Amino acid sequence: MNSSVRIQSGFTLLEILVVTAIILIATSFTVFHFNRGDGAQAAAERLMLQFESARDEAIASGRALAWTSDGAGYQFWQKNERQEWEVLNARDGLRATQLADGVQVKAQSINQQTRPLGEKILFPADGVIEPFIVHLQSSQTQWRVSGDVMGRFAVSQIQPLSQAEAQPSSQVEAQP
Repeated sequence: MNSSVRIQSGFTLLEILVVTAIILIATSFTVFHFNRGDGAQAAAERLMLQFESARDEAIASGRALAWTSDGAGYQFWQKNERQEWEVLNARDGLRATQLADGVQVKAQSINQQTRPLGEKILFPADGVIEPFIVHLQSSQTQWRVSGDVMGRFAVSQIQPLSQAEAQPSSQVEAQP
């Protein structure tokens, strides 16, 4: 009787994959738990996605859309058949939004010119938008949501000023 008994040592590929998956899941929960921020980043990222949706909706419907903010929140508008602006409330992704406590829209600019809050940022039906920047701020961070003429959007953090840069200089230079 010549039976060969094979003794295996080590782990199977399936066991290694299961352990790796468990480690990745645990790591992702840890990263998300400690990287929540103060709400301004999440608000900026959501706003960027809504800008993309507004651009796409304007192109698909053949009617211009717009965005306005009062600082504490924002809403989207659409031109109706009579070419009058109406607030969009029927679509979940573009309905009026109140920002989280402590987060606010601080400023906006269109074509590199500062514009007052409440002025519309337009999303024309042809998809070509005027370049704009929207600044969101919380007590801890500032974020910039920008759109360019090609309809691309981006979110970036604005680096805070150092204490020395934030303090006005006590020296006054004389003008000739």
